[in-house]
Amino acid sequence: VYEQMPVEYLNTLLKQLEKEKRSLENQVKDCALRLEQESRAYRKTNDECCRYLAEMSWVSDSYQVFKRKQMDQLPRMKENLVKMGRYKPVNQ
Repeated sequence: VYEQMPVEYLNTLLKQLEKEKRSLENQVKDCALRLEQESRAYRKTNDECCRYLAEMSWVSDSYQVFKRKQMDQLPRMKENLVKMGRYKPVNQ
C-alpha cells in the first residue's frame, strides 16, 4: 500500500506520526508523574491512618484499664460506706 503513495505524502505522514509519538510520550511522562504524586499522597494518608488507629487503640486500652480499676474499687468503697454507717445493704 505504501509503495504506491507519493514520497511527499509519506514524509508528511511520517512527520504527523512523529508528532503524535512525542505527544503520547509526554502523556506517558505526565501520567507517571501524577502516579508518583498520588502514590506519595496515598502513603502519607495511610501512615496517618495507621498512627490514628494506634492512638485510638492506646486510648481504648487506657480507658479499659481505668474502668477495670474503678470496678475493682467498688467493693472497697461499699465496705467503707458500710463501716461509716452511710450505706445499709438491702439484705439486712
